[in-house]
Amino acid sequence: MLTIFIKKIFVFVSFLLFFTTAFAKENQIDIGLLKYGSVNWEMDIIEKNELDKKNNITIKKTFFSNKNAAAIALQGGAVDIIVTDWLWVSRQKGQKRNYYFFPHSMSVGGIMVKHDSEIVDIKGLKNKKLGIAGSSIDKSWLLFRAYSNKTINEDPKKFLKPTYAAPPLLNEFIERNEIDAVLNYWHYNARLKSKGYRELISVDKILKNLGIKTKIPAIGWVFNDKFGKNNKNLINNFLEASKEAKKIMLSSDTEWERIFPLTKAKDRTMLINLRDSYRSGIPLSFGNNEIEETKKVFKILAKYGGRSLVGLNKEISSEIFWVN
Repeated sequence: MLTIFIKKIFVFVSFLLFFTTAFAKENQIDIGLLKYGSVNWEMDIIEKNELDKKNNITIKKTFFSNKNAAAIALQGGAVDIIVTDWLWVSRQKGQKRNYYFFPHSMSVGGIMVKHDSEIVDIKGLKNKKLGIAGSSIDKSWLLFRAYSNKTINEDPKKFLKPTYAAPPLLNEFIERNEIDAVLNYWHYNARLKSKGYRELISVDKILKNLGIKTKIPAIGWVFNDKFGKNNKNLINNFLEASKEAKKIMLSSDTEWERIFPLTKAKDRTMLINLRDSYRSGIPLSFGNNEIEETKKVFKILAKYGGRSLVGLNKEISSEIFWVN
């Protein structure tokens, strides 16, 4: 009798473990993240505030050293979702590989100079060394070229000396006076602001001058279209957790104090600059207006960056944007 009872208990426990594991896997989303970067701040907010549990999801994180490695992992099915830009999604679509994009951040950078620099406008950049994050097809650099051509009728690649490098190196270069100005991403610029550097011009201002009427996403959550369609509730639950985390980051200074070490800010002034810059890029809305403005930016980038940047597509498709 005891043997039969034990067998029944074993069967029950085995069934319970199987059901629990299956349920967990069904509600699990595998995220590819860079080892560094502001996306990790949001992931921490989700975890500490149990927004994953609230939205009935389990998050598994895999870290990568660079965005190309994360993209390869997504393409190979090693992760379900990553953060990248909509240009990457558009290029993939041009090669018959379909992914969805949902906005994560609208924060953009700008050109920074030392507080006592003689450079007061873009004309002052003539014959100066400008550090540029990435390469000659960096989006901010191309937009600046378009802006310069429109405002002073000159292409900056002909009147200044571009220096391409990784974002952290560029900050080191300008602090060592090896370059005169730097066109970098928002979080690197926020760190410079805390050291007294000033912004010559922001990419936001450049976009407005080029006729872009709304804020547009810089980067977003990206996932395979089949995965999205087959796991709509899972994706939407995760995106809801992401939105709720952003609401906390938008309103709670206390949470920013808690993630102080995670931001690697050297002091409270730097933390506040990072916080304010991050908040300015939180997507408050994204619909047809923003999509249409994104299409305009795509055409500008296609003109200056060519196929090396935009791929085979002549325009960006509205179909790449996920609506939840």
